[in-house]
Amino acid sequence: MSDYLGKIKKVITEKTGLESSEIGAESYIGDDLNIGDMELLEILEELEETFHVELIERSDSFETIQDIIDLLEEKIQ
Repeated sequence: MSDYLGKIKKVITEKTGLESSEIGAESYIGDDLNIGDMELLEILEELEETFHVELIERSDSFETIQDIIDLLEEKIQ
């Protein structure tokens, strides 16, 4: 797997205060990580700046961290 997970974890820990060890690719954004819509938008904005891709337009389709990784891999390759 790419290093996307590491960068996503870093942004989530900065924005939410969660521990990196609590976040995995299979983690559900709402159910497992308790990240609300506004927090998710802030996280996606940060990732957009980091990777220079559009993510917010698809924010409704993200259920897990893996969904974000998959879209990053699709857009960046």
